[in-house]
Amino acid sequence: MKTTKNARLITCILPQGSGIGLIERLSREQGISSANISAGRGRGAGPIGSIGAWDEIEMLTVTVPAEDADKIFDFIFHVGELDRPRGGIMFQQVVSPITEFNLPHIEDINSESRHPL
Repeated sequence: MKTTKNARLITCILPQGSGIGLIERLSREQGISSANISAGRGRGAGPIGSIGAWDEIEMLTVTVPAEDADKIFDFIFHVGELDRPRGGIMFQQVVSPITEFNLPHIEDINSESRHPL
């Protein structure tokens, strides 16, 4: 168990259906092994004078070490296409401290669980 005293929580509000692909790329390309997605409803940006329509949304949250936060934030912004209209919104904030929990790799479990006959 590892404790990190200087971390950032990155939160993204995304269009429905875009979170899982983003988490897969975070894992594959950035080595992020822990992120969360939750679903909900939110008000989108509508025409001037309106309050917008209700939209299904996903909230992606990921906690990263402070020294990696800007790099991961930029990665999510570009890969998640938040730079396009109605692409979502994101922000980061300081959280401290966090405890990192890691599960063993499946190969490690399989090799340890095999008993000689």
